[in-house]
Amino acid sequence: MSSFGFPIAFFDPPVVLNASVTPIPGSGSSPLQVVANLGTVANYYVNYIDSTGDFVGVYSGPSGQEELVCVIGGGTASIVPGVIAARSRISLRSMTSTAITNGNLFCTFLGQGWK
Repeated sequence: MSSFGFPIAFFDPPVVLNASVTPIPGSGSSPLQVVANLGTVANYYVNYIDSTGDFVGVYSGPSGQEELVCVIGGGTASIVPGVIAARSRISLRSMTSTAITNGNLFCTFLGQGWK
């Protein structure tokens, strides 16, 4: 494991989001729910692999009250900080007005410390 933390959650099934099957909505639309409930541990980092080439906002909160936590994507793989409270709902939305309809996105939500 890395010093960034340990995995606490992945996207709800099918785990890898294929944007050609399930588009990521544009910035003017409601975000796409990808995790219904984060579980009992808070998230501190988002580890991602992106082939969409677009920037994606990661949001937390109930439907209609989502707040931006961090931005991922850009066609890279990386780890970014993003604190998300335990038991939170997580959703995604494009950082532009255009929906993302091509490529794949995979995320691992990491708790703090080692496991």
